[in-house]
Amino acid sequence: MDGSGKQIIVPEGGRWGAEDRAKSVDAAAGLYGSVFGPSKSYDPARVRWITQMENILTQSYTEQASYDFKQGFLRLDGKNIFDEESFDKILKTLVGIANIRQGVRGYVLVGVADTEADAQRVSKLYGVDPIPFDRFFITGVEHEANALRKSLDDLFRELATKIKASALSEPLRDYVARNVKSVRYYDKTIFVFETCAQSEPSNFGGAFFIRHGNQLTEIPTTQYGDLFKRFLAGM
Repeated sequence: MDGSGKQIIVPEGGRWGAEDRAKSVDAAAGLYGSVFGPSKSYDPARVRWITQMENILTQSYTEQASYDFKQGFLRLDGKNIFDEESFDKILKTLVGIANIRQGVRGYVLVGVADTEADAQRVSKLYGVDPIPFDRFFITGVEHEANALRKSLDDLFRELATKIKASALSEPLRDYVARNVKSVRYYDKTIFVFETCAQSEPSNFGGAFFIRHGNQLTEIPTTQYGDLFKRFLAGM
């Protein structure tokens, strides 16, 4: 590319019309096209998820009910113990999103701190350098796998096993287990839990939940009828 710009003529002033611009683009394509080709190492999922994750973070302002974020699976007390209660909360949140209405799809991203205080605590405990994006801080989960003396693959498999053995109702349990992802955001690994509304309301251990904004609420038994009617009406 060195010096090739001299061969691309750009008119001065305001005389650069649409036709001239098109000719310049075609000229550039002719100069560089021969050295480009399909990449054997191209990973479309990686590129897509960098963009999609940033879209999720941005859209969470206006669609708070469909997204949630967790800094990790460990409590920030330095004891390096897997927080089972927090993991159950993630699964309940997936239920709550799935119960919003028919057609809803949502995500819980683990490895993303939504407060600077949490990000600073992770940095202090594990020496992580979070990546800021808007109001979020991407911390990743590598440090947690290391603290648990596991590889990322081992941790991922353990999470999949926990989902399959969880109190999530079917068919949501199968959906979540099949669609949990380990994705890269630059040098950080994020675990992405995906949920989707099923043909009827989902539950966790027989309890039904729903998301209102970023709040998770258990639905009282007196409102079960309304919940099921809403799903039947959307079919």
